Amino acid sequence: MGSKSKIVDGILPIIQKRIEDYNIKTYIEPFCGGCNVIDKVVCDQKIASDNQKFLIALLNNAEKIKELPDEISREHYSEVRDCFNKGLHTFEDWYIGAIGFLASYNGRFFDGGYAQTNYQKSKVTDHIIVRNYYKEAKENLVEQIPRLQNIELQNIDYRYYSDFKDCLFYLDPPYKGKKQYGSSKGFNHDEFWSWCRHMSNKNIVLISEHEAPDDFECIWQQEVKRTIDNNKRVKAVEKLFEIRE
Repeated sequence: MGSKSKIVDGILPIIQKRIEDYNIKTYIEPFCGGCNVIDKVVCDQKIASDNQKFLIALLNNAEKIKELPDEISREHYSEVRDCFNKGLHTFEDWYIGAIGFLASYNGRFFDGGYAQTNYQKSKVTDHIIVRNYYKEAKENLVEQIPRLQNIELQNIDYRYYSDFKDCLFYLDPPYKGKKQYGSSKGFNHDEFWSWCRHMSNKNIVLISEHEAPDDFECIWQQEVKRTIDNNKRVKAVEKLFEIRE
């Protein structure tokens, strides 16, 4: 739901120009998600982090995804979800991450329900389309593996970087007023924007959001369609902000 794959072609040129113009050597994404932006950025050092430990475990063990089957039953999905909910150690963290993100509808990590094989009837003809969302997500991650090789992946909070300087930060925080993932519930937006102001003193800071405080300027925007559930699609305007000079 929060993937930046739909807008990466729009924001990547802006990021790369900032890297070139300011001779940036270190590029950092503290809310890396599925790494759909950082895996395409060209920079000497690239650091991706997230406070979702199962996500980072999955990305750090992406090669193991090749060994997973092409289908996951609802029963096994429930078994892994139960392991996560009860804090058990039946499965390794990377595997919980794999089932939680790849086999949950819309990648919502045990929050969107089981992504069952979906039968869709074409609006134009009576043709039936069969989709396996889990297999599609697995194949997408396998295809991405080579682009993850030169990225440092860490399970840390964004405030860890508070003393960094001369870097370019691309920030994709939990959007205010939108349904949050489990690891982002209770996110303090005011504190986040204060941190962005502080970091902008010694770094280049670019933020994806729908809205921002008045001292931040929208430097790019694009309308996108979002999938809420199987029957609901909504339009939203993705924006990229930078502190006003």
